[in-house]
Amino acid sequence: MSWYKKAQVSLSPLTGKSNQFARNYIYRLVGNLTKGFFRDNSWENVSAIWQRLDENGIENNIEETRYFQDEHGQPMGKIWKFEVPFTNNKGKEQILHGTLTAHFAGSVKDPSDRYDISFII
Repeated sequence: MSWYKKAQVSLSPLTGKSNQFARNYIYRLVGNLTKGFFRDNSWENVSAIWQRLDENGIENNIEETRYFQDEHGQPMGKIWKFEVPFTNNKGKEQILHGTLTAHFAGSVKDPSDRYDISFII
């Protein structure tokens, strides 16, 4: 880990906090970015979530991304699986695992025309 990454982790507002506090803190940070339906071609609100975490000193590592579909091959959305490492209130290194899902909510003709977001840690 570079000195920059170490500095980011030590400056995290999650350092020294309980797992539940860390989850709730992150939910409060990004909650307003997950409400409503979004129309764009570049996942602007998803990018805004990662940016909000970065701006607030919350290290986040995307571990996997993939599109998913229903049993008929119809596109249904995209999933980002991520981790948030931090040192908890007992001095133990922890990793919160999360999933951000963009659920397509557009028309039958173009399901990806709009989407909503769920964010779970």
